[in-house]
Amino acid sequence: MKYLVSICFSLYILISISYANNMTLIEQASNYYKNNKFENALSIYESLHKKFPNNIDIIYNLGNTHFKLNNHGYAIGFYLKAIKWDPSNSDIRYNLSLARELVQSDSEQENSIIYTILGWLRFLSINVSFNIMMILLLGFLATLRFIQLQKFNRELLFNILIVCGLFFILSFSMFLHRYAHYSEEKGVVITKKLAVYSGPSETLSILFYIHEGYEFRINKFAGDWIEIELSNGFKGWAPISGLFLI
Repeated sequence: MKYLVSICFSLYILISISYANNMTLIEQASNYYKNNKFENALSIYESLHKKFPNNIDIIYNLGNTHFKLNNHGYAIGFYLKAIKWDPSNSDIRYNLSLARELVQSDSEQENSIIYTILGWLRFLSINVSFNIMMILLLGFLATLRFIQLQKFNRELLFNILIVCGLFFILSFSMFLHRYAHYSEEKGVVITKKLAVYSGPSETLSILFYIHEGYEFRINKFAGDWIEIELSNGFKGWAPISGLFLI
């Protein structure tokens, strides 16, 4: 029993020291950032990111630091990575929009009605979408049960049933969209100009060029190469060294 207590106490001390050290590093990085020493802040945030790869605050701060260093491709990449876990965060969304304004973008997609609607849906996390769908399904089933019991006005219940059914179908479609968006592999170009080839080799023909900050979907990998697909449907192969994978 004494050995167990000793081990637990030792673990507690180690965890406390580790936590204190990490908090010290975060404070140092924050001070560097406030004093415009962005390279120093970036170095610390990168080391923390290796320890805590899913920490949203660290990912967001990496985006901010790269933005200040004019690394707009990296900034967009880290913002997208952070917003994937917290899509309703207004600060992340605002900074992402600022970074996107500084790079080339697909203006037709951004100005389209469909793109605007899908943008609204991205404010909802996949968990919220699922919960909405389940609440509507519960309302649909409850109304159906009331109709079977014949305790209320059947015409009113039928109307409620139709409304609940329609909204459930819409919420289910919304959930599928959010799930597809969440599970989709994406990336951002981090070099100023990147050639996209017809295959996974620089000896093959160049199809087109894309620039820093351009966002894409990932289709498949082949060694150090990735087949990417742009929003306009264009496809090609690019070296992974010029890309940020989200």
